[in-house]
Amino acid sequence: MGQAMLRAWIDSDTLKPSEIIVTDREPEKAADAVESFRVAGGTLEEVGRSEVVVLAVKPQDSDAVLSGLAGVMNGSQALLSIAAGLTIGSIRKRIGGNPAIVRVMPNLAAQVRAAASGYAVEAGAGDFDTAGIRKLLEAIGEAEEVDEKWMDLVTAVSGSGPAYFFYLTELLERAAVEQGLPEDVARKLARETLWGAAKTIKETGAEPADLRKAVSSPGGTTLAALTEMDTAGFADIIARAVDAARRRAGELAR
Repeated sequence: MGQAMLRAWIDSDTLKPSEIIVTDREPEKAADAVESFRVAGGTLEEVGRSEVVVLAVKPQDSDAVLSGLAGVMNGSQALLSIAAGLTIGSIRKRIGGNPAIVRVMPNLAAQVRAAASGYAVEAGAGDFDTAGIRKLLEAIGEAEEVDEKWMDLVTAVSGSGPAYFFYLTELLERAAVEQGLPEDVARKLARETLWGAAKTIKETGAEPADLRKAVSSPGGTTLAALTEMDTAGFADIIARAVDAARRRAGELAR
């Protein structure tokens, strides 16, 4: 995810390679990033003096990084964390210095600059302009600021959300193949249908419910399929799935 965001920032001209410094606990990974993106490499302390520090690590790897940043950052800086489940309070307790802290939940679509990111901000003691943070997030897709109390639900809806649509597409392809459609045809039709439906929602601004009704003619094929979904409890399955992801995000929070 960190590399996807980095590439989007460079490709969009939001940041120049000369403005970026990277580090990694595995030197070979840091060297790969330096070579791939033509950015500078440095120590954790050097990175910690940057205007914006991006914490792009797994939650279980965060302790060592935050310990290394303790006392390095100050109120004129910001720390942007994409570490799942790591709360703003937990970060602040470990690094001190009163920088602005931004907790972000992007998603996989950052790699094609189409992420939907929810983020929460705690300004800290300084006068850091968090509008710059929003600019960084909008360079990888759409961004919505929320109260931190909603971040677990954001994780369940948009953070995990791409997988739900991938799964639906996978199952649609499988059903078509099992009923006789050639695999290459099933793949193309299912995937392009997903893309077309998403594009229609985004570009028309119409409500998904209205679009669904518009293609559900009485007695038609679409209504037959949707009736089968309703009978199987599809709406309840989705509600329970989102709730399960939200609860798990809360369990990971620290």
